[in-house]
Amino acid sequence: MFHYRIAVIIVLARMVAALTLNAQILAEHPTSSASRSSASSDQNQDSATTRILETAPLMTRLTPHPYIYVGPSLMGAGYAPFAIRVEGGLNVESTHLSSQAGAAFDNGRQVNDGDQPNPKGHDCYLDAAIYFRPAWRPLPSQAFFGFGWRWSQLWTTNYTKSANRPQIGGGYDFLHPSCSVCRRDFSMRIAIDWVMAGNDWQNGSHGSDITISLPSPREQRHWFWQERVGIYRFHNTVTDKANISLALSQRADRSLACYATFGIMYRF
Repeated sequence: MFHYRIAVIIVLARMVAALTLNAQILAEHPTSSASRSSASSDQNQDSATTRILETAPLMTRLTPHPYIYVGPSLMGAGYAPFAIRVEGGLNVESTHLSSQAGAAFDNGRQVNDGDQPNPKGHDCYLDAAIYFRPAWRPLPSQAFFGFGWRWSQLWTTNYTKSANRPQIGGGYDFLHPSCSVCRRDFSMRIAIDWVMAGNDWQNGSHGSDITISLPSPREQRHWFWQERVGIYRFHNTVTDKANISLALSQRADRSLACYATFGIMYRF
């Protein structure tokens, strides 16, 4: 019993000593815990502020913005070498979605189509596309993928051609800020769409459209430089679908054509 009492006294003495030491530490550093909590909160706030500053110049809302585009075009596939393209439409740039719908016109005319003289001509276009930026790893947050549709019509003095074509594609926005609190000193968008033949039974034209935009349309800016390059494969014009042997012969005669447009886009 005597040894038991001594053990209890020793344990109580150690507990009192420990409590006394803790009280002394708190008295000497009364704000240490609060300081750590405040520092952690400040760090989180600074991190959030940095993220906001980094994304502040970017378009984030689902608000459609009208735009106009004007520029010269280099034409292939029997066209006269130069034309002027005028385009207008709506553009949407948000955190997870990008879309565009527009109508365009150029004064391209055929000079080497096997049906001369054919002095007048022009092209009309309608197109719409929607792209998504999936937040899936390991995909980068600036990549986007989507699909669309386009209609085009070639009108000449001697004939008219038109077609509807679906398309799929994607791209990437290169965004490079010089510092976390600075506006981006460089940005660029590269987009590639594969345009299918659709119901174009006359020429079966299909290929890729490549668009380069400086700066990226995700930026909250108004002026953009855009280069558009199209590389298309097509066959000779089918003149009579009912004549199978002639149609097969015309479809076997295939060619490549390139188009390029360089212009200025202004987004309101």
